[in-house]
Amino acid sequence: MAFFSARDRVSGETHRALAPLALLLLWTGIGLFFATAGGGVRQSLTTWYLWGLLAWALVVIDRRLPVPSERLSSRLLWHVPLSLLFSILYLGLASVFDASLPGIAPRVPDWQKFVKALRGGGVQWNLLNYWLILGAYLAFNYHREVQERRRRAAHLETLLTEARLGALRAQLHPHFLFNALNTVSAYVETDPQRARAMLGHLGDLLRFSLDWENQHEVTLAEEIEALDHYLAIQSARFAERLRIHIDIPPELLGARVPGLVLQPLVENAITHGLCDLPGVGEIHVSARAHENYLDLTVCDNGIGLAADWCLERDAGIGLSNTRNRLAETYGADHQFSVSPAREGGVVAQIRIPCTFSSSGDNGGHRATTARADRR
Repeated sequence: MAFFSARDRVSGETHRALAPLALLLLWTGIGLFFATAGGGVRQSLTTWYLWGLLAWALVVIDRRLPVPSERLSSRLLWHVPLSLLFSILYLGLASVFDASLPGIAPRVPDWQKFVKALRGGGVQWNLLNYWLILGAYLAFNYHREVQERRRRAAHLETLLTEARLGALRAQLHPHFLFNALNTVSAYVETDPQRARAMLGHLGDLLRFSLDWENQHEVTLAEEIEALDHYLAIQSARFAERLRIHIDIPPELLGARVPGLVLQPLVENAITHGLCDLPGVGEIHVSARAHENYLDLTVCDNGIGLAADWCLERDAGIGLSNTRNRLAETYGADHQFSVSPAREGGVVAQIRIPCTFSSSGDNGGHRATTARADRR
């Protein structure tokens, strides 16, 4: 955030420094354009340079009007007498300026010419100039305000999304930590060696979660490495009753995914699908690229779903958290489903846009995780 604030400040200072030059070029261009219609270049430039000065005064006065910018009709009422005053002021300045130019006689202001201009319609033409300049300024000013509102709205939306994702991550960490500690505690007295090994993997898993706390996405290789530690804890618990198959093509290891997005799906499969299964439980974790999307799938051969089970109504903390995180991160550009598998069990599938890390590698983690089996 500090980087963007500094960049915006430097950009604003640059624009302010270049503004006088840009305005000079603008009024010069207008003067040269009207010079082509006759009247001479000098006379045309004199006219529009004067209006350039008056336009600056117009803007200064408009910004100090005791009327909010949203009340356009009230602001325009203030400009009715101002337009008359500025038109008369222009005629007076033009008379003084003409008298000061070399080669023009007399060398004093020709007030009779000034009075004649007042009577001969000079005020009306300058009123038109005033309102054209005012209209252009108001249009530019309102356009700038709209752009600023959009920028602020986008910035606030980003902050809101980050806050929501932070809250969801904060909810996720205690959830899997409690479940993992509950698993380890069952072996503290009966099998201390196994409990120590499980605590080691739990520590590594917590380190991963803390390292990713401020990251929206990680590489798929990092995600699988974190999942390995969770699976090691569960494999120590279930021993031969649990088999894990991970099928990740090496070319997808650099794909970007939300951190700890697979762990809740695997945990849900073990907790609700395999715990009461009499035989060997199997979980398949796979990733596939389809057009511009990445498909992540977690499938088990467990007891399946209830007949009236609904993701929106019956999902627990892990699945609800995953669904909300995906919605916050990708909006409508994602899919998340939990449905019965064809041969029994449950299949959870995530489809998100397929993007890769800027380094183009797998984040420095081992590629042997792909197509690995854990028993």
